[in-house]
Amino acid sequence: MTLIGFDFSINKPAACILKNERYYFISWPYGLSESNKNIYKDAPILLVERTDDKDKGDNVSEKLRYEVENSKYLAKLILSSISSFIDDETYLAFEGLSYGSSGDVVLQLGGYKYILMDVLSDVVSLDNMYTYAPITIKKTAGCSKKGQKKADMIEAFKNAPTEFSDYLKRNEGEFKTKKGNWLVHLDDIVDAYWTLETLREKINK
Repeated sequence: MTLIGFDFSINKPAACILKNERYYFISWPYGLSESNKNIYKDAPILLVERTDDKDKGDNVSEKLRYEVENSKYLAKLILSSISSFIDDETYLAFEGLSYGSSGDVVLQLGGYKYILMDVLSDVVSLDNMYTYAPITIKKTAGCSKKGQKKADMIEAFKNAPTEFSDYLKRNEGEFKTKKGNWLVHLDDIVDAYWTLETLREKINK
């Protein structure tokens, strides 16, 4: 059995994979600084380089064509990166949109997610794909109390039984800015882990 949790976004998607009792982390970030890339590349994470062009065109028609093509590019890139983990009993999970989210950005993100699910459905049944509300994932992390934020989920992740968790604890300073904030993209990777753990809890009930 293979379990895969996604924290999906257009620019910084990430996945956590559990196969044969071992956790793997993959991410496909766009726009990270070279210094930040090098920090993640030194960690037990597969950082996949992207070559998508961000020139969306000059009018609505061109922009829509671009979004369709780019969403297919990203979906196929993700599939090629995880295909070696997929077996006859693979389950996928995604984090749903936050309550009250609206606007063009949400519509765009939803479109990309549907394309991804469609591409993945060529190798994993749609019946094996699940989506969980953000609050449900926060509960899995033990971080659903009022006022708890992404930083709390990262702190909880440091005690998770993964190679990256141990690496993060040993090298915590590398993953923080001069102001003491966690590096960009770390929360995406951590969210992917908690999405996977939510999936694992649900299917094992």
